[in-house]
Amino acid sequence: MSMMLNLQQHAKRILAYSNRPRFFCSYTNVTLSSPATNQTLQSRIEAASHQKAEITTVLEQWLQQQQQQGKQLNPSLLRGIVEKLRSSNRPRQALEVLNLEEAEKFFESIPENMRFESMYNSLLRSYARQSGEKALKKAESIFKKMKKLGLLLRPSPYNSMTSLYSSLGNRDKVNEILREMKENNVELDNVTVNNALRVYAAVSDVATMDKFLADRKEITRLDGLTMLAMAKAYVRDGSKQKARRMLQETEEWLGHDYKELMSLYGEAGEIEDLGDTKGAEKIYYNECECSGLEFDNRIPDMLVSGYREKGMVMKADKLVNKTLWIRGLATPITLLLEEMDKKGNKVSPSGLRDLIKNLRDSNQLSKALEASTWMCQKKVFNLFSEDYATRLHLTEKVLGLEEAEKFFESSIPENMKDYSVYDTLLSCYARSSNTQSKAEAVFEKMRELGLLSKLSPFNSLISLYSGQGKLSVVNILLCDMKHKNIEPDIVTRNNVLRANEYMLAIDSMEKYKREWDGDDYKETKLEKRTIDDMSKAYEIAGVRLKPELILKAIEITGSEKEVHRLWNEYKEKAKTEISNEGYRIMISSLLKFDDVKGAEEMYGEWQPQGSDFDTRIPCLLISHYSKEGDEMKVRNVVESSRKKQKQMYFETLIVRALDDVSPEVTSY
Repeated sequence: MSMMLNLQQHAKRILAYSNRPRFFCSYTNVTLSSPATNQTLQSRIEAASHQKAEITTVLEQWLQQQQQQGKQLNPSLLRGIVEKLRSSNRPRQALEVLNLEEAEKFFESIPENMRFESMYNSLLRSYARQSGEKALKKAESIFKKMKKLGLLLRPSPYNSMTSLYSSLGNRDKVNEILREMKENNVELDNVTVNNALRVYAAVSDVATMDKFLADRKEITRLDGLTMLAMAKAYVRDGSKQKARRMLQETEEWLGHDYKELMSLYGEAGEIEDLGDTKGAEKIYYNECECSGLEFDNRIPDMLVSGYREKGMVMKADKLVNKTLWIRGLATPITLLLEEMDKKGNKVSPSGLRDLIKNLRDSNQLSKALEASTWMCQKKVFNLFSEDYATRLHLTEKVLGLEEAEKFFESSIPENMKDYSVYDTLLSCYARSSNTQSKAEAVFEKMRELGLLSKLSPFNSLISLYSGQGKLSVVNILLCDMKHKNIEPDIVTRNNVLRANEYMLAIDSMEKYKREWDGDDYKETKLEKRTIDDMSKAYEIAGVRLKPELILKAIEITGSEKEVHRLWNEYKEKAKTEISNEGYRIMISSLLKFDDVKGAEEMYGEWQPQGSDFDTRIPCLLISHYSKEGDEMKVRNVVESSRKKQKQMYFETLIVRALDDVSPEVTSY
């Protein structure tokens, strides 16, 4: 019996002290037994494993057999067997260690100078798999000890910590671990990358998540949980195509089980991204509502998200209101949340955040604020700065700016006042010129804290200044953006163009529009207000300066009635005959409003000017008729354009001939 105990203890010490490099070295040791002996012992252990028998019995029998043959115990052989069992994910058979508590006792019994890297790693992994504050403190203590001993040279301990912090949603700690890995020149492995991606996805930091994955695409194989978390993050961010691709990959990972898929779509809110909104409606209204199952708010939340992505705002609002009615939310929403909490049916962080978002999108701002306040005050799970930013925004919308300021000053922890919170406060101030000085102060505070690396704060101030016509300040902000490599978006471009319109800075306005419509940008999508303002600016400048600018107003206006009014004004102001360009713009504008008859009349009125025939004008009608498949009208336009061209050349020859006639002949 004492021999058996010694053998077990010897095996435990081997597993604790061994690591993979040493294991391979042991196989080169000349004291190793023959491969046949090794294989015999392995086959015995494999047979015992399959029969779920205790392997200690096999080891004891083998040891007795070795002693009978006069052979000594070979540590290398035993070490190899234990390592093989451990590497094949059979820790119970490797040591038959019963639980973590026994492992802790065994670890404490080992002298400090005998505690090697693999032992610390094994214990750290065990703590990382546990839950609760106690396990977290123990894991952090072991990690700190390994750092002090200089044992953080491989990915394994970092894996354990990122896994632990990722499960808690602690992004700051995950970032801290990643920084340490970089400082210690430890390369990221697949496990660490997946852990980091999940924590970024949990807080919907899509930009960081995408960049992190792109930089490590070749070494990363996404697991199912990571794909699901990323899909949900894309949905919350509104990145429809990315969400669709990730959901499809996740669907392949889950298979086609109905229950699993409905759970996925309910959490991700994106069944419509697979192109089947009607199918989702059918499942919800015909099956889910009539199933008699307990109400799951994730399913209607999924449909609401789908409706909004498709622009079906009325349907989304109707479903949100119906859901509130079903859940009895005529009473304060906090009562429902408290009731769910007491019953142990706690709402998930992502579920509560999605509920707040859908309430806000449906203009149920008071309800959204109620839920957001409950979430921040109860602290039932880890809060992020984005949660406080959401509450700040809702407080300003529902209770006013003064209450929002109070909340910012007294209720948001200093360590939570990061980019999202300051950006929200800035947007509150930038909505009115009365709080311009406060907006400027917040902007400078963000500059001081190094938070001006994104577009949103610049958009807030540019919007404020463009409404006041402060073009010089807008240009300074644009230069600042360019210096920081921040690209303007549609909002920026519309605001900048409006600032130029306000000051009738036509040249500057056209410069920006040419730049943004260049090869590096998609054509700028102008808002109706911007179009109207630009058209007005061109008209005023055309009346005051040169009539040709009125043609610019005709080209961009969004009203057919305005097209005809501006055309009549242009003809009245034009001091010469109407140019080819005028007819080209007018015909193009009429076709844009499907006024084909008006375009045909304008083409008939057109008499080519100059020495070169402008083929662009007949081509406008030819292109339109070709799309409609009207070959007869195409031939008619081609024939009429030839006649107009011949007439133009004939008139040009007459003019040249008259110019060549001598004065004497003319006088005679």
